[in-house]
Amino acid sequence: MMEVMDEMNKEEIKIVKNSTIYEIRLMFDGADKDTYTKEEILKILDTIARAKEPE
Repeated sequence: MMEVMDEMNKEEIKIVKNSTIYEIRLMFDGADKDTYTKEEILKILDTIARAKEPE
């Protein structure tokens, strides 16, 4: 029984990681810029992280 729960948790973690990566991709794809500075990328990542905190 515990093995089944571990597998479900691993699968759920994988789904969340993939959806977060896709969310980041969409943010960059929807922007008008082709290049970003390190600071700009960090700001985008911070925005995503803060938006997910209340969830």
